[in-house]
Amino acid sequence: MISKKKIFNLKTITIFIIAIVFFASFSSNKASYRLIGWESRTLAVPSFVKMDINELTIYNHEKLTPFFQKMENLIFNGEGRISILHMGGSHVQGGFLTDRLRYNFSTLTYGVKGERGFAFPYKIAGTNSPCSIKCNWQGNWSGCRSSVSTHECDWGMSGISAITSDAQASFEIMVSDIDSTFFESNVVTIYHNGNEDYEIIPDSSMMLVEIARNMEDGYDVFTFAKSYDSFRFNIKRCVDQSSSFILQGIYFGKSESHGFTYNAIGVNGAGTYSYLRASKFENQMNTIKPDIVFFGIGVNDANVPEGDFSQISFEERYEQLISMIRNTNKDAIFVFITNNDTYYQKRSPNKNAYKVQESMHRLAEKHNGAVYDLFSIMGGLGSIDDWKYAQLAASDRIHLTKKGYELQADMMFEAFRKAFGDYLNEKYSN
Repeated sequence: MISKKKIFNLKTITIFIIAIVFFASFSSNKASYRLIGWESRTLAVPSFVKMDINELTIYNHEKLTPFFQKMENLIFNGEGRISILHMGGSHVQGGFLTDRLRYNFSTLTYGVKGERGFAFPYKIAGTNSPCSIKCNWQGNWSGCRSSVSTHECDWGMSGISAITSDAQASFEIMVSDIDSTFFESNVVTIYHNGNEDYEIIPDSSMMLVEIARNMEDGYDVFTFAKSYDSFRFNIKRCVDQSSSFILQGIYFGKSESHGFTYNAIGVNGAGTYSYLRASKFENQMNTIKPDIVFFGIGVNDANVPEGDFSQISFEERYEQLISMIRNTNKDAIFVFITNNDTYYQKRSPNKNAYKVQESMHRLAEKHNGAVYDLFSIMGGLGSIDDWKYAQLAASDRIHLTKKGYELQADMMFEAFRKAFGDYLNEKYSN
């Protein structure tokens, strides 16, 4: 007998799409929209935001078909796992954008909650952290960022490290969703510098089944007998000589998992050049194997005088990142997010945004990817002023506010949902 969950037709799909679409109502001054079942949360969209072009520019629909097929199986059958990677600078480290996007994608799979995925305990490194990452620690720790030219360190794919030379140190960490529910995991990967002088020991209260160590690539995989929402690890130096243990990130996973996993990698001040300084980038990325990558790196690359920005160098650095990620998953899809409008040194709108926009379209076309043109959608050159007056952008005219990042996340999600809906309509309308 055929399982009922395998049977769906155009009507079923249409009902599902209607259930998740954003309803929009427009007036002369502003538009508002909300997601049904999302606690009736309504967000105002000012008129200067160009919702009529809020969509993905896809350069090769055929190349995206296998990904959308995988997404279709996950959403309608609850089967499979999709690994999303979002890379950027401070807008990713801060978490407002990526935490909201992670939650938005989770609404597509009712009753199926994916892994939390990669996270970095930023506060241990002495910097700001998303509200969704809670951590405590003991011992003396310091931070080291690949985005700081004077810092020299051993970095993994996160581009940031927390360092201790104490004979004994420890940290405790838990990760939550934006609704304050904590993710539970039973497989945890600790990324590090591969220093055999140190041993990572889980707290004795957790029932450990197995430890798999990979010192060359820099990570230990801990498998537990049950799932936990809080993890404590002790860092013990096994020799008398002084050396350093470098924590490079944590992956929260499950032995058996279906759903979306939204991995966020971001460092304050990071440009494309920052992640190329990470010696273990590709080896550690192989543990994530992203199906789709949201590239939001470009604001810091472009934060230079107009004549000093080299599109050729910018694109070459992206080519290196793309190559390393493709080596972990040859079928990975790349979505380039253009820079939001910014000011250069608070004086005038940064016209390098046009060059970044042009380069990202060129890269997307070359690699059969897509572009989310945030720069145009938010209103183009000078529009950051409108966002600031609407309390959607910070006074530095570079960063957005929490409300602004959440609006960006919702708009990006709607554009992505529309692209998936177009795929379904084309597939089932014949």
